[in-house]
Amino acid sequence: MKDRNLGAAIPTQSLVLLALCGAGLIGFVLLVILPSGRLSAELDLDIAALTARVEEQRVLSPVFKNLFEKVKSTAKTSGAASPRKLTRMETTELPKRLLQEMADAHRLELREIVPDFNTLTDASGKLLIRVTAHGQFTDLRGFLLAVGALPFFEGFDDMDIRGVEGGGEEATLRLWLARE
Repeated sequence: MKDRNLGAAIPTQSLVLLALCGAGLIGFVLLVILPSGRLSAELDLDIAALTARVEEQRVLSPVFKNLFEKVKSTAKTSGAASPRKLTRMETTELPKRLLQEMADAHRLELREIVPDFNTLTDASGKLLIRVTAHGQFTDLRGFLLAVGALPFFEGFDDMDIRGVEGGGEEATLRLWLARE
């Protein structure tokens, strides 16, 4: 029997296998576990941002519903008292001028007033105008009530309000006006 020395070196084949297993373990950690951790952290941030947006919408929803109800009731009472339609000549200038005056009175900056040309040519008797205004949310309420009081106002189609950098909000409204 051969005399074995207990302090003898580990065979090279075992060292190679040990090195390969260690490299595989390090590669697995670097290629799978670390990227998964980063992705998980990014997803957590996205979830937190979306949760904050949902909570904001939940809080603001009753305010918007109340505001729309007031605008609808104001539009119905003002529309019934003096129904009027815009003439063809008035459709080009009157809405822009009136909306600009109302925006100035309510401390809003109108960035865009764009009529939908398709509604100018159809037989519906309505004109769709897209208005983009910048200002404070509290000033927007008075502006919407003033728009609702116009004698040729038909209703709002869509409203999108979002915060902008530098403070304030930007509102994009789509409103319908009666025309001949």
